[in-house]
Amino acid sequence: MSPKKLALWFLIVSVAISAALGIIAIFTGNFGSLQIRIVLTTLTISAASICALASGALWEGRGKRILPSAGIVLALMAAALLITGIWFEPHAEQFWKFTASTGVMAAATAHACLLSLAKLARRFAWATVITLIAIYLLAFLIVVSIYVEPQGDLGFRLIGTTSIVVAALTIMMPIFHRLSREDLSLAADKRDRGVFATITCPQCGATQPNSLTETECDKCGCRFVLKILVAGRRP
Repeated sequence: MSPKKLALWFLIVSVAISAALGIIAIFTGNFGSLQIRIVLTTLTISAASICALASGALWEGRGKRILPSAGIVLALMAAALLITGIWFEPHAEQFWKFTASTGVMAAATAHACLLSLAKLARRFAWATVITLIAIYLLAFLIVVSIYVEPQGDLGFRLIGTTSIVVAALTIMMPIFHRLSREDLSLAADKRDRGVFATITCPQCGATQPNSLTETECDKCGCRFVLKILVAGRRP
């Protein structure tokens, strides 16, 4: 089973269990610490499944492996640490800081995987790089604020500014994806014609590579232009 399908099934099961426990607690009026732990555990699994699902989409959709693999591993680590904290309640401050940091990195990687699914034209290629840098810079600033108590409001200002940049780029990426469709379609059409299609010289009958511009026969030197009036469907 692929990581995407596995995460999807975990999400379905965890949401169903959370809903069932919530309904039972409401009708029975018995909502003790055990029920709270179970609900928190299923919610944790749901969140981890969503992160893994986002990473799995990039794994299957674009054939990339490093970023989605990191996202899945981080999601599983964060879920395991948080579930451990829910049931065993460790009092070590470092444990909770590490758990929170892992969760932040898991969410950042899932976010990066989702935005990496966008297919951008060459003129928008910069957006992917800038967006990934902004996402991980925001995650880094949050992790630093977890371990180091900020002095003054500079840290919060940096986090707020970076958050705005990430939000803006997140909104723009689907727009860039939509604007890139025509460019990518034209590029694919040119590539198909240039690589797979051939034409025949009208003077000597020699086979020549197809071109969208003027063609010069390498046999007789005849120069001609092929113009398609009506494009038919390929068989």
